[in-house]
Amino acid sequence: MIDIHTHILPGVDDGSSDLQTTLQHLRLMLEKGVTGVFLTPHFMRNMFDGNPETIRKKFRELKKKVKAENIEIDLYPGFEIYLEPGIHQKIADHKLSLNGTKYILIETNMSGFTRELPQILYDLVHHGWKPILAHPERYSDIINDPLTAEELIHKNLLMQINAGSLLGDYGRAVQNAAWFLVENGFAHFLASDDHCKNPVFNLDIALNEIRENIDEHTANLLSVINPQKVINNEPIEYFYLKEIREKKRGFFSRLFN
Repeated sequence: MIDIHTHILPGVDDGSSDLQTTLQHLRLMLEKGVTGVFLTPHFMRNMFDGNPETIRKKFRELKKKVKAENIEIDLYPGFEIYLEPGIHQKIADHKLSLNGTKYILIETNMSGFTRELPQILYDLVHHGWKPILAHPERYSDIINDPLTAEELIHKNLLMQINAGSLLGDYGRAVQNAAWFLVENGFAHFLASDDHCKNPVFNLDIALNEIRENIDEHTANLLSVINPQKVINNEPIEYFYLKEIREKKRGFFSRLFN
């Protein structure tokens, strides 16, 4: 498993508060089968907009500490970027992408998409960025109409589902939206969004739910195949299901491109 969305870099946002907490969570992730982790602290104006170079320095220090502690897990740099007009230039200036690639992890207003959002997304794609929308199932627009996610994918957005959403951690409405996206091929990644507030790591649990209710290939696609493509800066298919047909228990079997 490769986890592309975490807040475990210590002391930089609302995630891990100290080094020992971070090391504890990395050991737990390793035990659960995680081989690689993207450290994606928030980049948000007036809240978490500290010096990105300082954050990168902390990232390098953590890598050295992880190696010294013999924690055999690969770490990759990144940010979770809050969208605002002109953000494409800040991403370039401050090097906010995932592992130095063209992929970026983004978020926006949970309570409703702003009227500026289409232009912001157009600017990102126009300037060569490949945006991944963090936890789309938690946005009110998608909760109310999950097919909104399909419209965004047509605009060259990739979708990252939170493991906790599939397990009901954010309520039934979010859970239903998350499963809809995964079942219909509107999900490209499953990640933990780990803020180090819970001693239980849930990515492997959610992946087992996908294996049981959908199939092994989907679990691997969302947690291994596509994350590795991000690391390698390789293209990812936006629509990877050729056909969906009904299966037992209300879920779906699928044919892949």
